[in-house]
Amino acid sequence: MAPPSSLEQTYLSYVAAINERPFPGLADHVHPIVTLNDVSMPLAEYQKLLTDDIDAAPDLHFELSMLVIDESTQQVGCRIEFRCTPRREFMGRNVQGTVKCMEHMFYQYREGKIAKVWWMPGEPVAVESNRTVAKL
Repeated sequence: MAPPSSLEQTYLSYVAAINERPFPGLADHVHPIVTLNDVSMPLAEYQKLLTDDIDAAPDLHFELSMLVIDESTQQVGCRIEFRCTPRREFMGRNVQGTVKCMEHMFYQYREGKIAKVWWMPGEPVAVESNRTVAKL
C-alpha cells in the first residue's frame, strides 16, 4: 500500500479540525475567501455554516466513508457520513432523536488550503432504536 499523500494528510487534518470541540476555526485549512457551490463568501460565513450545525447537534462527528485524492489537480472527493442527535432544527428540519446522513463533497485546493467546495447534501434519515433508518 502506498503511503498517504501530502494532500491526503492536509485534508485529513481539515476533517480532524471540524470534528474538534471546542471548534478551533478553519483559518489554517481554508482560504480567506472560499467558494461554496459557486457562491464566494468570506471564511467567517463558511465557518458559520459549520458552527450552526455544531450548535444544533453538539455530537455531530464527520466520518469519511470514501476518499479520492488527485495530487496533480489538487482535488479531493469524498463521501462523508454522520450520525447525530440534534437538539433543535437541523438541516432545515425539526428532528426528533438521532439522524444519519451521507454527503458528497468535492474540494479544490490552492496553495495548501481549500479554495472551492462543491457540496451535495444528503437526506437525513431517522435512526430507529433497532439501528435501522426511516426517512424523515
